[in-house]
Amino acid sequence: MGYRVVDTGAKAEAIRLVVEMNCSIPEACKLTGVGPTALRRWVLLWRREHAGISQPSRPQDQELIESLQAKLALVEAENQVLKKQLPSHLKVLFSRTK
Repeated sequence: MGYRVVDTGAKAEAIRLVVEMNCSIPEACKLTGVGPTALRRWVLLWRREHAGISQPSRPQDQELIESLQAKLALVEAENQVLKKQLPSHLKVLFSRTK
């Protein structure tokens, strides 16, 4: 089962029913024939665009991000060292077993 393309006029009308007319999502879906998931997504996007909702990152979130990036860089550097040393370790292990 696929999805159908809804023209911008029908999309705008469905959004208007929910936002301006205070119609519920299920009622607007019945009136317009649009699926509820799509309509919820459209309304959410519309509200974000028109209300200017942008959640600024909190300072502690930024600190967490920076600490995790530093840990990731350390782990990647350790992996590079281990990759370079792995063949020599394998040579020692294989020479002992023969």
